[in-house]
Amino acid sequence: MKEEDTRERILNAAREVFSKKGYAGSTTKEISSFAEVAEITLFRHFETKNNLFCETISKFIVKPMLNFNSSKTKLNSEQVIEKIIEERTSTLRKNRDLFICTIYEAQFNDEIKNMLKSIFSKVFDELMHYMRDGYMKSGEKTIEYMAQIILSTIVGLIIFESLTGSDTFKDTIKLYETIKTLV
Repeated sequence: MKEEDTRERILNAAREVFSKKGYAGSTTKEISSFAEVAEITLFRHFETKNNLFCETISKFIVKPMLNFNSSKTKLNSEQVIEKIIEERTSTLRKNRDLFICTIYEAQFNDEIKNMLKSIFSKVFDELMHYMRDGYMKSGEKTIEYMAQIILSTIVGLIIFESLTGSDTFKDTIKLYETIKTLV
């Protein structure tokens, strides 16, 4: 088995276990068992449980959240904003339980808190960039508030869906239209 395949299996197993049991409730033994590797193999790849958790967050949340390439292909500013909302919401929905676990752990772990701050800051900056193009006459403060509302709505929606099982805004364009109406 290739080293990269082993690493991927461990990360996928970590995603499953952390999502179901949280950071504190998960053990490296359980993750290695789920990945069908020896626990020592897990430690060779990641050294610590915290490193594994951070890399899992990076792979399944940070990298997809910061990938803006598909958002920018021949679209106007408003379409790009819709695409940013759609892709971020989709990423967080796919990784809802891991995201909720990450938010919880950020209270106790500065490295994780900084990862989340970095994600939100970069998504915020990207939203601001395209909102300036599309809403120039609204003024800088208004654009900043709109970007904050959009980002807060995405995060709040994921938490709300997690707690209630509701999928009222399955259609992210409907979500964006509702946000625009409110703002």
